[in-house]
Amino acid sequence: MRFSFDQKLQVYFNEYNVLMDNAIYLPLVSGLLHAYAQTKDIIRENYQFMPIIFIRDYLERILSRYQNPAIAAFSTSMWNMNLSLTVARRVKEKFPNCLIVFGGPHVPFNATDFFQFYPFIDVTVRGEGEQTFADLLIKFLDTRDFRDIPGISYRDPKSGKCIRNDEECQLIKDLDIYPSPYLEGVFDYLLPMDIDFQVIIETNRGCPFMCSFCFWGQGGLNKRYRSFSLNRVKKVVEWCGLNKIKYVFCADSNFGIFKRDLEIAKYFVQIKLKYGFPEKFRVCYSKNVEDTIYEIGKILTKHNMEKGITMSLQSNSQEALFNVGRKNIKSSVYYNLQKKYNKENIPVYTELILGLPGETYQSFLNGIEEILESAIKNQVFVYLCQVYPNTELADKEYQKKFKISTVRIPLNEIHAVERPREFIPEYEDIIVSTASMPVDDWKRTVVVSWIMQLFHGLKLGFYILIYLVDRYHVKYTEFFEYIGLLKIKSNRIKILKSEVLNFYKAADSIIQGNPRGLIMPNFGNIYWEIEEASYINISNKKESFYNEMYEVTKEYLESIGVDYNDEELKEVVEYQKARVSNYMSIEKQEYYFKHNIPEYFDTYFLEARSSLSEIPQIMILTDFKDYKGDKKAFAKEIILYGRKSNKMLHAVRWFNSNTKARKIFGDLYDYK
Repeated sequence: MRFSFDQKLQVYFNEYNVLMDNAIYLPLVSGLLHAYAQTKDIIRENYQFMPIIFIRDYLERILSRYQNPAIAAFSTSMWNMNLSLTVARRVKEKFPNCLIVFGGPHVPFNATDFFQFYPFIDVTVRGEGEQTFADLLIKFLDTRDFRDIPGISYRDPKSGKCIRNDEECQLIKDLDIYPSPYLEGVFDYLLPMDIDFQVIIETNRGCPFMCSFCFWGQGGLNKRYRSFSLNRVKKVVEWCGLNKIKYVFCADSNFGIFKRDLEIAKYFVQIKLKYGFPEKFRVCYSKNVEDTIYEIGKILTKHNMEKGITMSLQSNSQEALFNVGRKNIKSSVYYNLQKKYNKENIPVYTELILGLPGETYQSFLNGIEEILESAIKNQVFVYLCQVYPNTELADKEYQKKFKISTVRIPLNEIHAVERPREFIPEYEDIIVSTASMPVDDWKRTVVVSWIMQLFHGLKLGFYILIYLVDRYHVKYTEFFEYIGLLKIKSNRIKILKSEVLNFYKAADSIIQGNPRGLIMPNFGNIYWEIEEASYINISNKKESFYNEMYEVTKEYLESIGVDYNDEELKEVVEYQKARVSNYMSIEKQEYYFKHNIPEYFDTYFLEARSSLSEIPQIMILTDFKDYKGDKKAFAKEIILYGRKSNKMLHAVRWFNSNTKARKIFGDLYDYK
């Protein structure tokens, strides 16, 4: 028999997102559930949807939002799972009749143990939730027996045991049946807040790939693509423009896999030109669709909407790729795209995952070498392998097969605002050893990876590396190893040695269960990657650091028996130092070289490259910002915003010097 209520039942959505400076994502999942539920007359007549609780906050402040909840729904991910559990437990204690519903990628699909560990949870939802949640709301008006609702596990109201409905929720082909929360006005009451709201959009759902480390294919239950109509997508894009949304993230698994994705990218540009927003449109690019993703990357970069084009590899080890069920982008496509992007001066970066089963210390370094030798100009990001629920990587038998060892560490969300100590901590599970990569090898690999990202990605040694590889046929990774394995002999190399030792301490700290994100108080109240923190440390000592770089490069070349040109090397280091940004006021803007160093580096990635020769040249810094000691602005613009978009270096122009200018060269360099 249906319950009788004097007033509408209150529904509370909880989707705690991470504050990044003053920016935060609007709670898309809660909005989708809300918007679809409101299409049902019976739900509108019987339920009241309360303001969404979506900003991570102090526990008591969140709990104070609850008045008389009938249903509390939680969308959970790695960054909010513990807070969600704590809030749910406290809500249940105060309101025993409140139905507690959990969904999201961090809720196990096999929920038997989950229900035992957390007796305050009543229902868990697998996969997409719009239809399932609406069915729950309707059913709850009569009973707590949800056995006929597909895609859920629920607590039996009599026995208290977990009952799993093995039938999966039918995936609707026409996704437009789910109204957009943006277009339906679900978030309109939030927009006046003094926050830079960011938006997640979907143009389709599904992923045909089955990578062991990824929830998209393994856990998403969406193997086949289904799309929102182009008309619907365009309306959402225009909503973003009208509401001055600066940053839009596209949650498609493989953007560019469909021809229409180019039309969507063009429409984003059209809306930006019309309204000035969105400023950025970030996507996860597809593999092996060369022409489409090239055109998308070109048009987004032209209009300054893309930080950089991702061509992720995850690993170059065939054994590791086989073990995780991944097929990489074809080599021919990868190299062709690389050439095209270099020609257009479009920033490109790739990503590697450290800790995949089958990867070894040497295979990982070989992978880095292959990528850098492909003439990638921008970034190679190395991510520590995280283990997510509902993926093959989280399966106990899979872990046993590959002797996977993990460590749980507190989660410091990189580039997010520092979490107050009173906040509920969150955690991430990191792989620190496998059968093929013992923990000591993992530690060496991660240290060399941080050095690579510091020198190549963050550009502190970018031109020095190019020179060594091109002029003396040195391998990138052998130079990284020379530094990372502390083979440096000179006692004068203090800054670099100190940073390498800090890397080893950081690796040991992670192994011992400590967090990886670091706070640099003078450079902003956010978490930085370890290599970014090293960059910040070195930025305090730029002059001394490059004196050391000259010394360590010379020492390395001598150790491998290379007869090098000392005058060339000095000029290369001087050029490198000149191109790197600094928060201190810029005193020198004009540089003189005995060799055509500026031309050599400027044409290095072009098909018509210039070789090094004794042609005097003058270089002038052109497009640069003088930060005048403002450390926070420097860190935000150069590292936070500039890293992926390849804007970490001063822009320059150069020209051949005249004869008179040669006379002043002799006094320019002093590395004593």
